[in-house]
Amino acid sequence: MSNTVEIKSCLETKTITDVVNSNNNIYKLLSFEEVKEITKRVLNDDVTMMEYVIQSYSDGKLGYLGSHYRLDVTTSAKKGEIVAFSLFLKTIPYEVPEHTEYVLKKRVFEHEFKFHGTIMPLLCEGYHGKPWAPTCYKVTDNFMVFEDLGRKGYSTRNKLFDETLVRAGLRSIARLHAASLLAETRLDVPFNQLHPDAFIETNFARNEHTREWLEIGFNVIVSIAENHRYDPHLIRAACEWIYDITKPSCTKTNVVSHGDLWGNNLMFNNDMPPNCLLVDYQLLRYSPLAHDVAQFLYLCTDRNFRKAQESAMLQYYYETLCKILDEHESPRKPAWSEVVEGMEEQRLGAVITALIILPLVLMKDNIGTQIMDDSGSYTEFYFGDRMKFVSSFMKQDSVYEKRINETVIELAELASRLDQLPKPS
Repeated sequence: MSNTVEIKSCLETKTITDVVNSNNNIYKLLSFEEVKEITKRVLNDDVTMMEYVIQSYSDGKLGYLGSHYRLDVTTSAKKGEIVAFSLFLKTIPYEVPEHTEYVLKKRVFEHEFKFHGTIMPLLCEGYHGKPWAPTCYKVTDNFMVFEDLGRKGYSTRNKLFDETLVRAGLRSIARLHAASLLAETRLDVPFNQLHPDAFIETNFARNEHTREWLEIGFNVIVSIAENHRYDPHLIRAACEWIYDITKPSCTKTNVVSHGDLWGNNLMFNNDMPPNCLLVDYQLLRYSPLAHDVAQFLYLCTDRNFRKAQESAMLQYYYETLCKILDEHESPRKPAWSEVVEGMEEQRLGAVITALIILPLVLMKDNIGTQIMDDSGSYTEFYFGDRMKFVSSFMKQDSVYEKRINETVIELAELASRLDQLPKPS
């Protein structure tokens, strides 16, 4: 019985001897016995022989709050047949110490651990519709192992979605929200009371570390706004709203919310129409229905699409949500007005969120990888002169420039009537 572990990073190949002698603990997290345990769960059978290989999942950056690997397993079950399969391994990003510190301080990995280990089983109990997330085979404090969606025909798409992809994404969001409503009806207690630790705000918290990161983002927004001759003080005042917009509603239906629906966190297969699964639940929230919908539309579509299609997309989400609830004979069905009014209450927060996140996630994957995998550039981008990077990318990439500029302009328009905007209630 062999225990072969090979790790390939974007820059070099490491053998098991190399990594054992290094300080990079990422390569010592997954034991042979744990892989055997996972394999038994996948096959629903005992294992008599097993070999496995771990390698980087992609040359590009799949996400910015974790590291991603492919776990290839070859095994023989009791019946004697040889089976080979792949799994998706997600870990804390130990490769860059500064990045590790940031992720640990924000507790985002802990959030996803709690989602898949505690919240997801409750959501799935009694739900019999299509899934909205990949199957998770094991969660620990340091890593999670999922089915490999790439090997099942799923992939990320262009970071600017068309109507077909938007509808697929909304169907998956509606499944998550419906499962949340169904579970709460059964449990007779709100999720944020049942498991309060799972819904502590991490991305837009007022603690010192997060505040520092947000201030750098606000500086970028204000700088671009000034280039368009907007009042920087008004823009900064609008940005401060982000701390209140992420709270649960006191007047509207709240649901378990993904909270981070940018392009790479939605994966689509090649069916017609495509099926979508939501991944990366590190910014999990308990929020009104419109929170995820607004974030999704502002992170994955441009302004022209929203002007033409927003009302129709809201209606489609609501109809899909109600259909799923009807199929489960649920007595709990939110009013259409909650979605419409909620969208207006969530709009400013979605615009600000987009302007904090898009400057990073809209970069070409190879550039994002270079920044995140180097301690110096990572620290400067996150906590230094981020505008230097953003300005350079805007000059190089016209699509990047257009998305950032049009979102800043929309923020400025909202900021000009800040006192008139409906506040989340």
